Amino acid sequence: AMQRYAGFPEGDFEQISIILDKEDKIGRDGVKGELAGLGYSEEQISRYTELLDQVSGKKEDLLSLGEKLKDVLEEGICQNLYKIMDLVEISGKGKIPLRFDPSLVRGMGYYTGPIFEVRSTLFSGSIGGGGRYDKMVGKFTGIDTPAVGFSIGFERIITILMEGEASEVRAEKKAILLEKDLEEEELKKALLDAMERRAKGEVVLLSQMNKNKKFQKEQLSKEGYSEFIEYFSKA
Repeated sequence: AMQRYAGFPEGDFEQISIILDKEDKIGRDGVKGELAGLGYSEEQISRYTELLDQVSGKKEDLLSLGEKLKDVLEEGICQNLYKIMDLVEISGKGKIPLRFDPSLVRGMGYYTGPIFEVRSTLFSGSIGGGGRYDKMVGKFTGIDTPAVGFSIGFERIITILMEGEASEVRAEKKAILLEKDLEEEELKKALLDAMERRAKGEVVLLSQMNKNKKFQKEQLSKEGYSEFIEYFSKA
């Protein structure tokens, strides 16, 4: 949407994103230089970089950005991304630094929505990342299935846990079941509940409640879950 706002041809969006992804290595001037080298006008480049300059990394940037891009961006996208960041902040109890980065690019072309990377001060690169894809699962099953996937640097995470003070994992497994379309305030409570239990070393599954809740619990019981906590929207 930012590239569309700047007036770049839609067929060039991927190429421009790859250039922007190199900003941490070549700097903003390097990005401008590469764009100019491809023949884009000074006006296009200025409109694009001025948008980038307005982003400080805070989630509030999304609201002002959404207003500026309202003519070239589907309604609600920035607001939904703001809500995602808000929920992540709450589930991390303010201990997880969160940053909105419009220059972030994931190499796979199947992403259709928000993407993310996880970083640690103990490593120079990312220790995990992923995003939303709505079409890939359907290519194999024939049924459109929205999904979020991610990969992790397993060895790096194990190293972090070994060097830190990870809680001892307890054997008891608990499942927190969420009513479909759970209202936001109750969802926040459920996320906090799960994080607090995990911090104590409990194994906690957070899952949407199925229509056949009895069968769902039976299946989870077979997987070793012995306690179920349910969250519903307030009537």
